[in-house]
Amino acid sequence: MNLTEASFDVVSIGVDIGGTKTLGLALTGSGEILVQETRPTPQNSDQIVECVATLFHSLANQLRTYRVSALGIGVAGLVDKNGQLHRAPNLADADGLKLQRSIEPLIDVPVYVDNDANCAARAELIRGAARNVEQALLVTLGTGIGGAVISDGKVARGAEGMAGEPGHMLVDPNGPICACGMQGCWESYASGTGLVNLATQAVSAGRLSAIVEDVGGEVEKITGEHVTAAARKGDEEAIRVIDAYSWWVAVGLANCAALIDPEIIILGGGLIEEWELWGPRVRTAFDQLLIGASQRATVRIEPAAAGELAGAVGAALLAASEAVG
Repeated sequence: MNLTEASFDVVSIGVDIGGTKTLGLALTGSGEILVQETRPTPQNSDQIVECVATLFHSLANQLRTYRVSALGIGVAGLVDKNGQLHRAPNLADADGLKLQRSIEPLIDVPVYVDNDANCAARAELIRGAARNVEQALLVTLGTGIGGAVISDGKVARGAEGMAGEPGHMLVDPNGPICACGMQGCWESYASGTGLVNLATQAVSAGRLSAIVEDVGGEVEKITGEHVTAAARKGDEEAIRVIDAYSWWVAVGLANCAALIDPEIIILGGGLIEEWELWGPRVRTAFDQLLIGASQRATVRIEPAAAGELAGAVGAALLAASEAVG
């Protein structure tokens, strides 16, 4: 980190509000991350506003000779072009929160807000897997599922700013209730929550005995990490759950690919840490499910290159571009 270099005197701050943690960082014009911090995400709207404002000031106070030009915020949910969060399944108490309007009075720079996956897509366009790509899909697999559509080399926001929510495509009308309140969303099968749902179903069918023993019979304590760890050890019952999970991931990706015809599908989020375990399974199932797969160019499926910081980096890029233009 070179804090004396004059070309780095202006920075933007990006904040990624996730379902469980909020990550903030300061980004220079050349893409260098100067400082970063992570805090637990509160659920109450007022507390979220306070968390973001406090995080901004904490980061800004560490920058010394740098000047902050703007704050960008990425948040999981339906965000309109005025910076209002209309629906956030994993932040239920924040529905309707006017993030931009609420936070701007608390800091001294402009605020720009977008969906977190859209922010991650911006990071991938600039410094990740979507560089030099015109048509792409980004899907983040975490507690829920986020998505972003890249069209003609730009993030497509839709008429009101709410495009790119594949996690809430209906894939099974008789499926489990999703965090959004609907039944049978793709998110209920292909997210981290979905992996736990599939494991719970397996336990109900009398499988995953080793994992049940590990949690002392308290099935509600089973996590996705339990399943992936057991699968890596060769537990056949856990591998069957991973197979089912991979198939459901492929179902949603094939649906999206049939609609937008991407050159590449980029997968991010916390579950990407287990890419080597389930990635090849997704590839195989996707090729079987995509209409005309053998007659069209192969759709690349790759893990996100920008890493877990992509949402915050993309939010900072959003802030920098909007502040300039």
